[in-house]
Amino acid sequence: MTDDRIYWIWLAEQTGAGSSLGVKLINRFGSARHVFEAEIGEDTEFPGFNKREIERTKRILGERSTEKAEKILKEAEEAGQRVIVPTDGDFPLSLKNLRDAPLVLYAAGRLPRFNSDLFVSAVGSRKMSDYGRDSAYALGYGLASGGACVVSGMALGVDSVAMTGALEAGGVTVAVLGSGVDVVYPREHGDLYRAVLRDGCVMSEYPPGTEPSGFRFPVRNRIISGLSVATVVVEADAGSGSLITARHAAYQGRAVFAVPGRVGTPGSYGTNGLLKNGALVATSAEDILAEYEFTFPHSVSLGACRNALRGVDVSEAAEEAVNRMRVGSRGSGNYYGKGTYGGKKLPSAPRRKNGKPQGETVRMGDLSDDLPAGFVRVGRKTEPQEPQRIDLDMLDEVNIRVYNLMTPDVPVTADELVRPDLPVSEVLSSMSALELAGAIEAGAGGYYLRRGSDDLGADGVGE
Repeated sequence: MTDDRIYWIWLAEQTGAGSSLGVKLINRFGSARHVFEAEIGEDTEFPGFNKREIERTKRILGERSTEKAEKILKEAEEAGQRVIVPTDGDFPLSLKNLRDAPLVLYAAGRLPRFNSDLFVSAVGSRKMSDYGRDSAYALGYGLASGGACVVSGMALGVDSVAMTGALEAGGVTVAVLGSGVDVVYPREHGDLYRAVLRDGCVMSEYPPGTEPSGFRFPVRNRIISGLSVATVVVEADAGSGSLITARHAAYQGRAVFAVPGRVGTPGSYGTNGLLKNGALVATSAEDILAEYEFTFPHSVSLGACRNALRGVDVSEAAEEAVNRMRVGSRGSGNYYGKGTYGGKKLPSAPRRKNGKPQGETVRMGDLSDDLPAGFVRVGRKTEPQEPQRIDLDMLDEVNIRVYNLMTPDVPVTADELVRPDLPVSEVLSSMSALELAGAIEAGAGGYYLRRGSDDLGADGVGE
């Protein structure tokens, strides 16, 4: 009998990461296997589907080979990864409720209790200051001590320092990657990676061997926020990628916290902006845990959090921990090394081209012997996704302009799209038209999300 996970992998690969079409197909036909076996004709109804989604569904059902899916499942199992699908009991319920829920999760390490414990995501700048480092460490340590699981993306800077703090407290962490779980990125964080595997898990919706690419990280961020009841941003400038995670959290109806920053400091523009727009203040882990101590009475302890760092020199502890764990930061020489990408210059440090880091990665088999067996393998890049086409018969030039002002896979409010020659009334009208056309989706908190990466000209053709 065919393993049902084959069909989930098949559908995930056909629809692509971050797509809401897969969820709609599951809701229409009942399961991934039923989607694969569906027989459709001219009179088959697709309630809630737009023209573009119906056409894409027909293309998907014209490619019913499971050969690729079977190969992916075999590679994952040979590498010691778990392949989790929504019908499994340990699949996170918080992700099932997303309109763009992942159809498959690949995981290594120990799965935490996704469906019973408190999960908080901690994100922030890759160019952290000493203040950001100390704040992230104290938050991670305090949250873990108080019974929360810390979720992040293992990125340079704040993300990994928060995870380090949680690990130092003996807590559980989850790293959600924008690559396959057998690809360590950034490569300097091999020690952190090993520590996460020992005490928590590394997971991704991307198959084994998928390389890290810029477009995958904003898509990945919705899982970081989706796993979590709350997201806390520690330090972020105005253009920080951590704000995308905060936007996803707001779009998903999750709580957003921010650590106040020094006024006038570039690294505080993003967090202080969140606070101005209604984010909750987090001056310590207690501020976050206090919101959930009665929701999670079996695991959350404010007393344990309060006592965790009492009498501890946080700055000294944070500096010592990031040096020992070899956690890097972009563009700083105040901790773990000086003047090199990601901290201390290692033999495996990424090359730089035109001042920008290159996307080199380390395979699990290239790391030390205490990694799980079976992770030595050759990487494989996934095929680029087919550009989406939007049904724009009902849209005018203003609607298309509003669409092109939106960044793919980054939630945005209508107010942010207002221009001197584009008043809020026209933006809101365009949002309604774009939503009806299936070009964008509305979420919680007044946020909208653009689907598809192709810009559109006035004639409605992807450029």
